[in-house]
Amino acid sequence: MRTLFLVIAFLFIAHSSLTAQMSESGTLGVGVAWTSLNFGVSGKYNFTENHTGQLIIGSANYGFSFADDSSFSLTGRYAYNFDEGDLDFATWKPYLYGQLGYWTYRYDLGPLGGEFSENAIAIGAGGGIEWSFNNFVDGLAFSFELGYTNIAFDGLNSIGGFNGGGGIHYYFDL
Repeated sequence: MRTLFLVIAFLFIAHSSLTAQMSESGTLGVGVAWTSLNFGVSGKYNFTENHTGQLIIGSANYGFSFADDSSFSLTGRYAYNFDEGDLDFATWKPYLYGQLGYWTYRYDLGPLGGEFSENAIAIGAGGGIEWSFNNFVDGLAFSFELGYTNIAFDGLNSIGGFNGGGGIHYYFDL
């Protein structure tokens, strides 16, 4: 996580003509993304003004509190972006997304002994809004979203439901 903060700090310090707006075609956004079910480092690429791909690599957030628990998530998203709006102080862009992910977790059963691990495929859909402040930091955008995620475990009940989330991305031209 420290490396992520160093990369983001470097991007702010190296702020130059490489910055791009959040909806421009051919731009890459690097940052962090979070929902109530997973979180991690995120990369977004705008194929066009309306079509965006996103990859989130991080950790699944199942709420286990055992000392030796660990989890991993790899989630791919497609987002359809609607036209940007502009207020006096901010630019905003609504979007809809669909996602597919591979999530795994492992945790120690503690005094019971042994270890429990499980892999799952997660699917989801939702919508959100991404916005940036005008005259603040060019290329920096924030997002908030609501969605539904379902995670299907082998031999166990599925979990999921409605969730909320957000993210921070810094956009630049490749």
